[in-house]
Amino acid sequence: MIEAQGLIETDRLATLSVNGSGSLFWDSVASLYTSVYVWIPLALVALFLIIRNVNPRRILLVLFLLAVTVLLCDQLSSSVCKPLFHRLRPTHDPNILNMVDTVDGYRGGLYGFFSGHAANSFGLAMFFVLLVKHRWFGMSVLIWAFLNSIIRTYLGVHFVGDIVVGALTGMLIGSITYWIYSMFARKDKKSIDARGSSLLYTRSGFMRSDVYLFISVLFGTYSVILILACFN
Repeated sequence: MIEAQGLIETDRLATLSVNGSGSLFWDSVASLYTSVYVWIPLALVALFLIIRNVNPRRILLVLFLLAVTVLLCDQLSSSVCKPLFHRLRPTHDPNILNMVDTVDGYRGGLYGFFSGHAANSFGLAMFFVLLVKHRWFGMSVLIWAFLNSIIRTYLGVHFVGDIVVGALTGMLIGSITYWIYSMFARKDKKSIDARGSSLLYTRSGFMRSDVYLFISVLFGTYSVILILACFN
């Protein structure tokens, strides 16, 4: 019990060290980063990546499993763990709520364990990492998932522990849904091998030019967020 209490206190301290900055610029960056609209171009490029590179017979399967990944991550967080564990968010924790910085008064719901944002982000990221099989692509989407998750702590609505558990859960679910996909996609291996030069294709048969387009749009979105934050 004493060890558990010490872990909770460590989590609170870690959360307060990440939460807030006193900078209106970084508050604006965090707010923009969590906006759905700013990521629409990247979502469209991800859809393009799937349509152009996945066997046409498997496209609907990939889209279905991506939806299942998000549904499982979201429901496990919101419908199972949050009602079960009743762990208050930092913005509602009486021990630290007066020390937590918020942005635009946003405090989230009452309970926050585990983070659905972290689970969804890492679930999608893991599925894509395994699907595309490209080093720089994998690093890029995992960085995106990390930033998308830890910003929730910056905003004060999740403890670091909420993020860690959410990320691990998301990676597990993303791995499982990809494994289901791989069971159906085994027959596609010959057509992937026939594509030839690794200079043009990833190990899973994705065109490298399409992969680099996705990475460019991702980092372009980061730049747009920083530029918009300067004018907010």
